Amino acid sequence: MKMHKTVTPEALLAVDGLCVRYPMPGGWAVPLRDVGFRIAPGEMVGLIGDAGSGKSTLALALLGIVRPPGEIVSGNVTFAGQDLLGLDEDALRALRGRDIGVIVQNPRAALNPMLRVGRQIGNVYRAHNPAGRTEVRQKAVDMLAQVGINDPERRVASYAHELSGGMAQRALIAMALSSAPRLLIADEPTSGLDVTIQAQFLDQMWRNVQETGSAVLLISQDLGVIANYCDRVLVLHEGRIVEDRPARTFFAAPEHPYAQEVLALQREDMANAEADTEGTPLIEIEGLVKHFPLRGTAKVVQAVGGADLTIRRGETLGLVGESGSGKTTVGRCLMRLETLTDGAIRYDGQEIGTMPMAAFRGLRARMQIVLQDPYDSLDPRWTVERILREPLDVHTRLSAAEKRDRIGVLMDMVGLDRALRNRRPRGLGSGALQRINIARALATEPEFVVLDEPTSVLAPAAVTGLIQLLRRLQAELGLSFLFISHDLTTVGHLCHRVAVMYLGQIVELGTVDQVFRAPAHPYAQSLLASHLFPDPENRRVDQPDTRALSGEIPSPVDLPEGCYLATRCPFVMNDCRTTKQTLSPLPDGRQVRCMRVARGEI
Repeated sequence: MKMHKTVTPEALLAVDGLCVRYPMPGGWAVPLRDVGFRIAPGEMVGLIGDAGSGKSTLALALLGIVRPPGEIVSGNVTFAGQDLLGLDEDALRALRGRDIGVIVQNPRAALNPMLRVGRQIGNVYRAHNPAGRTEVRQKAVDMLAQVGINDPERRVASYAHELSGGMAQRALIAMALSSAPRLLIADEPTSGLDVTIQAQFLDQMWRNVQETGSAVLLISQDLGVIANYCDRVLVLHEGRIVEDRPARTFFAAPEHPYAQEVLALQREDMANAEADTEGTPLIEIEGLVKHFPLRGTAKVVQAVGGADLTIRRGETLGLVGESGSGKTTVGRCLMRLETLTDGAIRYDGQEIGTMPMAAFRGLRARMQIVLQDPYDSLDPRWTVERILREPLDVHTRLSAAEKRDRIGVLMDMVGLDRALRNRRPRGLGSGALQRINIARALATEPEFVVLDEPTSVLAPAAVTGLIQLLRRLQAELGLSFLFISHDLTTVGHLCHRVAVMYLGQIVELGTVDQVFRAPAHPYAQSLLASHLFPDPENRRVDQPDTRALSGEIPSPVDLPEGCYLATRCPFVMNDCRTTKQTLSPLPDGRQVRCMRVARGEI
């Protein structure tokens, strides 16, 4: 197949014939093979590919860096007319951070745990700019404010362990942008950010490129990010660039089989049919409250504050919201992994929220959970067979032979090769590990499964495969799912209904079509406006964001008296600040926690 390659004259970055290899027993592993592309000034180029395809290796190789014992075998990397691979270490060091900025993927590993964040940003800035101590500190404060960190004056004195994952990622972004580099290499720069912060950072980065003529190589597994901000798309597959095309052309008609597989889900209609609404709901959550006490004080953190939800047989309910909204806590309370502070949970009409744990264990086989990180939720010492046998040992009386047969059936069910049964998790891809997690959850033939961010660490092709798998399993087995996710695109393709959470409350509940096409609650409007759907014909940068919220999110320790959104809502009235909001029905059947929306005023 002929690859469309965009030839860009006067390129800021030109890569030709780049090849990287690592010694392996009996030969060589070659993650990059004859890689070539161009990036022009004023251009944002997206790079996508599966986990292990060589994306991060390429990002480092552009700077002349290869993790030992690897080596750059051949190729040229030219930046502004300079051959980077021919420069000595001192010359390269002068370019890195000043002319070429880098945002790496793992903020915890990249930040020095012994130095305050402000000092780390200042050190990078001072390495390339003559500045005194006062100027350096103010630069660090300004950069943290620029990337959306609240109270930057205080945060410059924080250590890395005192920052959330999202804040640590923003600190790295601040460090990379401090010297206004001409080229920014951003390796999954928004992976730890909520959608609203992600959109703010990417908006700012895009404006900077337009205003200064700098350039960005944006490495991401988020197709929405690529579609909304990038001019061109590079697809890296098996160590080679297999497509290099304008973003609109790529999303409209991908040519390479791998690219077609990646975009298969995105090219479908998002709307899902409603599940059967007859009969008694399988899951009923009523007035669910969960508080976590603050050690050494009489105060509590309200994680969930009075949630009401139902899930019917064969239905998938999506639960969405930003980090800290209470999504995962709802799922953990459902599975009795957390003790309720108040409220009721009924499973098939039976109260389980306050049921003695000894009695609840009898229901464990019917209710299962798939946790967020497949790497952390599997014992690395166990083989796949032992992982899948564990629930059978606990919940069934099958013979050893019957268990072996059941494990084979489970592997077939989730699309895993039976030859993997004696393999350990190490060395398997994230998609395979998540399928093992799902197979383990299905081992006891449950009726209901909580899926907590099951796609968060998956590459685009793996996400497509997982969603297709869950659809098939639901159709074949009649399963009900609670699908907890920040990825609204995936929610739109899998779920029948969706509940939007904000500070522990359900603020809008309706069908996917209702909430996604015309969100009613101001927070839901802002959330949907910030989410980046993979549609280059409706790019965020081509239309103003009129639904962005201002101000800070209130602390879950000291919540407002009335509406929790009152301090940020553009439609707020005095009554909103003092009146508790209730989840009220609208004429179209959805429910919204906003008295002004319920009265038809907004």
